[in-house]
Amino acid sequence: MMKQTARILVAIAVLLGGALGAPHGASADPLPRRGLLGALLEDAGTGVRITSVVPGSAADRARLRAGDVVRTIDGRAPGSATDVVQLVRQHAAGARIDVAIERDGRAMDVGVALGTPANENDPAVRTLYESVVVDGTLRRTLVDVPANGAGRRPAVLLIGGIGCFSVDVATDPNDGYLRITRDLAKAGFVSMRLEKSGVGDSRGEPCRDVDFAHESDGYAVALNALRHDPHVDPRRVYLLGHSIGTLIAPRLALAQPVAGVIVAEAVGRDWFEYELANLRRQLDASATPPADVDAILASKERCMHRLLIAREPEAAIERDEPACKTRNGVYPVAPPYMQQVAALNVIEPWTRVAVPVLVVYGTSDAVVAADDHARITAVVNAAHPGLATLRVIDGMDHDLRLSPSQAAFLSASPAERAREPYATAFSDALIGWLNARSR
Repeated sequence: MMKQTARILVAIAVLLGGALGAPHGASADPLPRRGLLGALLEDAGTGVRITSVVPGSAADRARLRAGDVVRTIDGRAPGSATDVVQLVRQHAAGARIDVAIERDGRAMDVGVALGTPANENDPAVRTLYESVVVDGTLRRTLVDVPANGAGRRPAVLLIGGIGCFSVDVATDPNDGYLRITRDLAKAGFVSMRLEKSGVGDSRGEPCRDVDFAHESDGYAVALNALRHDPHVDPRRVYLLGHSIGTLIAPRLALAQPVAGVIVAEAVGRDWFEYELANLRRQLDASATPPADVDAILASKERCMHRLLIAREPEAAIERDEPACKTRNGVYPVAPPYMQQVAALNVIEPWTRVAVPVLVVYGTSDAVVAADDHARITAVVNAAHPGLATLRVIDGMDHDLRLSPSQAAFLSASPAERAREPYATAFSDALIGWLNARSR
């Protein structure tokens, strides 16, 4: 479900180098931009191997090359490619690190001056790189403000999907979250994105170790900061939840005053039921034989129950049923996160939300169901007639991009999905709904 973290080789793309330059608002922000190495890595048994070097990056300037094996960074030996990420991200942009490598059987010491992430750059939008304090640590926020005009404006807080991806993605101009926040700014709205714990510039414990409750707490802090932002009219602040963010948004709307809630590619039933229905839908779309579908679902139910309901250790479950490594191994977060999600009454908050709601579903999304969106809309309207609106966007997939069909979305590789165009109708739907209410 939602934005998925890829295997380690792809995940290390967070080390990609970018252009130099100070971000907007950096002088007043206590959180420095992170340092970047600019190399893709993979685990290599006795070390971490560089698989490629980004041209013009810090690694390239230091003359590191593909095939080099990283032995230590500042005297500390990384046990995995993930460890290299953690060791590098402890340093700010411009800092110098000492990297001990092995090249063609020879030991070498290399000094590397870390690079700086690229800043978002659009003449119609000011992107402010700011921060909030969550659980005693600084987290990066990206606040998009219309470049022209003054005064307090309506605003939107983006609550994203599951996993440890970054929302600081200036090098991917087709990213769905970047596109929607940029389009909102061009339409006169302020927006905020929150970088998760341990991701990008954010401090805090590793993202994968953060549970659902603490992740939700971070968005609560961000919403409070957005409501007090000098660019924002606090009476006209909206929530935009995407994917698993659709579980957080209605709960947050009950805890703090907001003007409305938007949810896109949502879950509208309890998690256990959702997972089984979702898997069946995907297996059917991939033309899996019916008998195999039911056998896989029975295995999935047993594995999920032991992990999410009985809360047994993963190692014990997989020892008894090796198939559970596949059935339960799809989550880009630790078990406590998913166990908390599985314990939620997903629909209950919607029975109490008393602000306007926009529910958006894309027909090429094979990760969530159209029925869930209709259910959320009906539940809100049953309590407050006419308060909820359902919009269906033809061809939009779970990543807010355009796909020919649900089957095409499922069969596409991550690289192929990244090349799909953004669904501009999503921006049109949100901006039209917001304009009608923010007046």
